[in-house]
Amino acid sequence: MLVQSDDIFDFENEKYKEEFMRRKRLSMKVAAAILAAATFMSTYPTAAFAVTKSQVAADGVNNATTHVESDDEWSSYDVTVGVTVEDGKFKEFLVTPTNGYEASGDFGSKTYFEKAVNGTTKKPDMGIKALVGQPATQESIDNWFTANGYDTKSGATITRTAVKDAAKEALSKFEEAKKEDVKQEAYVLMNIPYAAFYAAEGDSDVDAVSSATKMKTRASLAAGSYHVNNDGSDISGITFPVKVSDLAALTGKYTQITDESKVEITTSIKGKESTTTYVGKDALFESADYSYYVLSEAPSYYKELTVNKDGALSFGAVKTSSATTLDNANGTLSTSTKYGDYQLDIEGLPKNINTVYGVTISTKEGDSYGLRHVENIWKKTELAWSTGFVTESHGCQLSYADYVSMMGQTINNVTYYTDAGVYNIPMNQYVPVKFANTVAVENASADAGKTTVAITGLPSDYDAVYSVDGLNNVSVKDGVLSFDKSAAVGQYTLKITDKSGKYADLSATFELTTDKAVAAYDNASDSLVAAKDAAADDLSAYIKNIKSVNVNGKDYAASGKKSVTIINKDGSLNESATPFKDAKPGDEFTVSVKATGYANDFTFTYVVPEYTYVYASLSYAEYYAAENVQNAGSTLSSDTMDTNGEYDKGAFDVVTRATANHGLHRGSFQQDVVIYDTDGNEYEPVSWTDANTAILKDGKTLVKASDRKTGITTLTVDGKNATYDHYVIKGIKYVPVKVKTKNLEAFKKAYSVVENGEKLSGGYSENNLKSYEAVAAVDANTNGLKTVSMSADGSFSFGVAAIGTTSGLKDTELKTADTAKMGVEVVSSSKFGDFLRVDLTENYGDLGAAMQSVEWTYYGNGDKAIATYGTKFAADNWMHKMMGIQLGLTDSLRCQLPEGTDGTGKWVVTIHALGYADTNVEVNVTADDIHTATPVSDTSKLEAAIKAAEALNKDDYTEKTWSDLEAELKEAQDDLANAAKGKTSQESVDESTAHLNAAIAALEKANKFTGLANSKAADGNWYYYVNGEIATNVTTVAKNVNGWYYVKNGKVDFTYNGFASNENGNWYVKNGCVKFDVNDVVKDTTGAIGAKGTWYYVTGSKVTNANTVAKNANGWWKITNGKVDFSYTGVAKNANGWWRIVNGKVDFNCNSVEKNENGWWYIRGGKVDFSYTGVAKNTNGWWRIVNGKVDFNCNSVEKNANGWWRIENGKVNFNFNGIAQNSNGWWYIKGGKVDFSYNGTVKSNGKTYKVVNGKVRV
Repeated sequence: MLVQSDDIFDFENEKYKEEFMRRKRLSMKVAAAILAAATFMSTYPTAAFAVTKSQVAADGVNNATTHVESDDEWSSYDVTVGVTVEDGKFKEFLVTPTNGYEASGDFGSKTYFEKAVNGTTKKPDMGIKALVGQPATQESIDNWFTANGYDTKSGATITRTAVKDAAKEALSKFEEAKKEDVKQEAYVLMNIPYAAFYAAEGDSDVDAVSSATKMKTRASLAAGSYHVNNDGSDISGITFPVKVSDLAALTGKYTQITDESKVEITTSIKGKESTTTYVGKDALFESADYSYYVLSEAPSYYKELTVNKDGALSFGAVKTSSATTLDNANGTLSTSTKYGDYQLDIEGLPKNINTVYGVTISTKEGDSYGLRHVENIWKKTELAWSTGFVTESHGCQLSYADYVSMMGQTINNVTYYTDAGVYNIPMNQYVPVKFANTVAVENASADAGKTTVAITGLPSDYDAVYSVDGLNNVSVKDGVLSFDKSAAVGQYTLKITDKSGKYADLSATFELTTDKAVAAYDNASDSLVAAKDAAADDLSAYIKNIKSVNVNGKDYAASGKKSVTIINKDGSLNESATPFKDAKPGDEFTVSVKATGYANDFTFTYVVPEYTYVYASLSYAEYYAAENVQNAGSTLSSDTMDTNGEYDKGAFDVVTRATANHGLHRGSFQQDVVIYDTDGNEYEPVSWTDANTAILKDGKTLVKASDRKTGITTLTVDGKNATYDHYVIKGIKYVPVKVKTKNLEAFKKAYSVVENGEKLSGGYSENNLKSYEAVAAVDANTNGLKTVSMSADGSFSFGVAAIGTTSGLKDTELKTADTAKMGVEVVSSSKFGDFLRVDLTENYGDLGAAMQSVEWTYYGNGDKAIATYGTKFAADNWMHKMMGIQLGLTDSLRCQLPEGTDGTGKWVVTIHALGYADTNVEVNVTADDIHTATPVSDTSKLEAAIKAAEALNKDDYTEKTWSDLEAELKEAQDDLANAAKGKTSQESVDESTAHLNAAIAALEKANKFTGLANSKAADGNWYYYVNGEIATNVTTVAKNVNGWYYVKNGKVDFTYNGFASNENGNWYVKNGCVKFDVNDVVKDTTGAIGAKGTWYYVTGSKVTNANTVAKNANGWWKITNGKVDFSYTGVAKNANGWWRIVNGKVDFNCNSVEKNENGWWYIRGGKVDFSYTGVAKNTNGWWRIVNGKVDFNCNSVEKNANGWWRIENGKVNFNFNGIAQNSNGWWYIKGGKVDFSYNGTVKSNGKTYKVVNGKVRV
């Protein structure tokens, strides 16, 4: 042990002193050795022929000797290094220790010597022999020495330094090699023909691929291969890394591809043409055999090139630093495939494989079989080959001679050569023998119990076993296949198996049939139902066996490639299928269903239905059933309480609440809320006029009154009192849907419906949240629209919500929320029992009032969605009057995170809101954002807030803000009580405290009135106030208890007549008041709401943004977007019919044939006469009219009051003379008109016909 004192070392014992002195002497000797080496280097020969730096030595042998300086650990000695150079590279180093070398003993140096020559097991590059194969230059030796590091104090470094110096001195004695004698080793990517590639892998008979399609050979499906012909007729071989000992062997003899090389390949696959430009090494894809591209780095796998004496090229087996054995990979062999006779599907290949260069199948019998791209290798994992029985695939002849011998052998390994390395897949897969045969089974009746079978070609040792999946008691004897008579209708496969397993299985399909009708068509539900005397199971079996459906003469396959589903699995008609895509309501389609095993096709007529667009109240389960969310449609509940003391862990069951506080108000905005009293009676509030007064769905008024002392809430309706019990939130109140008009009445009986033109309303105005009223205007483009489907049993289901462009609200554009301005915040703790919460704290009021549903989509650490969750109001989502929209996600049956995830990472929260485009909020969640409920530890702040609230006087504040306070106070009191019972969390206590304090801060003194006064002031005027002050800057239409009035500069103007606007729209005012009684087309004489002189369509005193035909005292007018359109001339519609419009006005004098965008129409007295069928006139001629519309497809003889006329393409041809046909026969026509006075003969098409009273006798 060493200790230091006054800068002088003292030694506690002689052992450590001796060690110190030995190391000191060694350090001095090492320094001397380094100095000597430097001096020695300066004395290297400098003759003109000496090799220096990067000069390559000529072939030969030289040696040199240097001295290894000794220290106390070994004896000094000399070392001689002999250097052999061949082809410009180090071939051998002969290192010999002499003169004093001791291998072992106290002063032995064998260990250091061995490291300097051979390196170590872990660091073989430390030895000089690692330079074998490297360029024979001084730089190579220097780089070897410095790359492995050195320590001037180590014995190993001293030895390596001496070996290095001797090697360099020996190399300096060589002449520089002539450039033509230096071989340039290189690695290239080379196009190798299949036969040349696979020869060293055990198969030299692999042909190129011939292709008839000429497209897939030149596309990405052939990646890893190359082709010589630019017409796509071949795949020539494999593009693979190759080691070349001398690049000169290729230069000038074969095509070199460089970084400047380029080839463009145009393909047309599945009707889609595309052009790909292959640049640099990728241009090898379409180039000659043995074309090559020089690589800048050595690859981890390659073949070595040999130039034979005859100049031909050959290639060794694939070399790789390590071939990986995939013990978990496996293959499944099939003897029935459209790509050949056998197919081996590989599972378990590494996902990082992008390109497969080649595949070799080896057998335990010692044979190897190389596979080719596209024909044998398909999409990496599908391997197929022919043995001469299936000789064509997709029009291409299959090469099979090389693979015939594989039959009867056992595959023991499959080798993949890929861009990610070489992989071996061991297996033990016998390849059963195929042979020429025929197997045929006759179709039969399902109840026959037998049918005939013919089998030829079975080898004598084929021990046949017969089976048919789906049939019982199957046997084959004397050409008869027998089975139980209880067989179901359908297609079956007879399978013949060789009991010994030597031979491949044989099979043949056949049908068991019936002539029984099992399906009928239900017009109400547009679906197939069970026919009379047929069971539901019969119908299910029939639907499963549908093989094609014919629609108006065109067949559509029900399965397989390019199939089209016409009949859904539940029997309903797929009304969005291809043949109905552009159909219009009323269009008829003849649908004929062909099912396997059913002798008779089933035919019915489908009439495209008309749809009605409405709002409907849907339960959460119904709403989410078709959405892509976890547990969609489930109504399962949970009896587990969350951290907020609520039973909110179910799926999409109803949300139940006991408290009669502001949940009722918030829920009434967009949710379907039901209140229950203690007697079980139900009350459904639609909106609230104040904190305690609700308007019910039936129009009645409910008043609730809470006693703070007793905790009892009383409900009063029609003067009758009841005691409040609880309320539930069933689902969403206003979901836009489209329902078939023929099903509308049944739908209205089952669901609460608001039809277009009727009122939507909800909510209770509190601070940032405002109640609303709107008029329903759902159309085909309304955002969130769901399609209603009626089942044959009369129940209804709902499709996925569509993304639309209209709001569904009258005179209202679809709104878009700007989330960048809404204060998005991930909240790290919450009182509501959720584990994640995102708040929108700014500019949220309107979106919050419109919020209907919320979905959370989880991405984790990637950009691909891995799960989506639906949520429920109150259980997950909320909007606060001052604190924002609060979006929560609860650990529940509707939300279970994917296995292996913890909720951190990327989330996208989607808000669906009435009148809004979908609003997406993206957040990144950290571990700190995940909520973990903490036991209650401190309630002092909550108690203080409760005490402060209870000390306040109700009469000092406005009714609205006091009601808000009472609601928050009740929740705070409940939370405090639950804290004592251990049924809440610290997070809940903290948030209740914050909410109650916020409600206290929001209290408004009773005199802060905003709005239109309910009585006139002392000066006789009616004023509009803001916070108790007359608002002289306000001009609007405002409401008080007496009605709606025109306010100008803060005062009602009773002299005003004209238009005015407020936040609800534009209104027509008479004597300063909106009476809601004006239904007219009115001119704006003031320009108050638009261009002066504009005529507006007014209903209920409000400008209506409609498209119709409406009247005033001056006539009927074309209304476009609520205004008279004087530029319009055409045919337009209102509730009374379709009308001829000229310059915006109905022309009641019009009796003609006129057009609009839907066609040409027969007009009588200015109105389209849909009852008219005949021949009518306009300025362009006379036309065939059917149900009021010109029939341009008519080519016939038709009548009007003036006679019968020759019609061609819908128009009377007055130039026609001859005979023509209609449904009544052939007629003699003169000047386009039937001549009933003519009796005689007429010639037509070389024949003479008799005419009697104008009719031709045929």
